[in-house]
Amino acid sequence: MTSKVLALPVTIEQIANTIKQMSHEERLRLLELVPELTQNEPTISIEEAKANVAKLEVELKEALGGQIFSLDDPFLGNLTLGQYLALPDEEQGRLWDELAGDNWFDELEEVDVQPNALPVG
Repeated sequence: MTSKVLALPVTIEQIANTIKQMSHEERLRLLELVPELTQNEPTISIEEAKANVAKLEVELKEALGGQIFSLDDPFLGNLTLGQYLALPDEEQGRLWDELAGDNWFDELEEVDVQPNALPVG
């Protein structure tokens, strides 16, 4: 017996929303049906990850002219970097979600500055 399947255009966002609504058992079944979802993920060892982080730290310090951030530096809204890092993960996430919803970064003007430049004010 042959069955016909009607193909409708579906966006990746619609698929993501559907997956979010699935139960744990349904997600496991989906992985059984589409094993490629887990097979294509790159995996690296802890040692490789640590080496990548160390390399990134070196590159970041070079990009900042050797100057690293201070916990007293202004960071997000009225918070310093230290105050932000002291917040629970849930609160940090809430702040980022709040800012992402505002699209404030779309209004920023990109300006080239020297590594030793000081902020105005």
